[in-house]
Amino acid sequence: MNFAIWLDGTVLKVDLTDQLYAIYKGREAELPVVKEAFEDSLEFLSKVSGRHEVVILSPYNEEVTGGIMRSVGLSFKYIAHRGRTKPSKDPYEQLFSAYKWDPLETITIGSSPLDLLSARFYDSRIKVVCVERFRDCSRYSPFLLVRDMREALDRLIRLRKVQL
Repeated sequence: MNFAIWLDGTVLKVDLTDQLYAIYKGREAELPVVKEAFEDSLEFLSKVSGRHEVVILSPYNEEVTGGIMRSVGLSFKYIAHRGRTKPSKDPYEQLFSAYKWDPLETITIGSSPLDLLSARFYDSRIKVVCVERFRDCSRYSPFLLVRDMREALDRLIRLRKVQL
């Protein structure tokens, strides 16, 4: 499996749902830059990266994303915001164009309904795991709904989507 993991809310301790939705609707909004990561996300990334391809999806531009990634000690490939970000399908168009992944072999992990909608707008066959950190994704029927990244890893192993 390939993993597309959202930086905001999943890896970083920040919820940008309201700001990103405002931007999507054409309004002005500032995206706060946070450089504090959830420990469970760093553990997850450490465990799956040796056996699975991982790309980080970011609502920030290239420069900000690169700085955040360095500051939290991540060296993964990433897709930065260029034009439109979630809930638009643009981040997934960039991802699948750059890496030629099969949507049936891709799991995206996010923490906002916008993460789920962005994936669904691109291709509904992408499996979405929603980590309930700040928002409730249950009404959007994710593939998995979990409390944290440790639970995500446990359940993905049980479902044979992750091999360690």
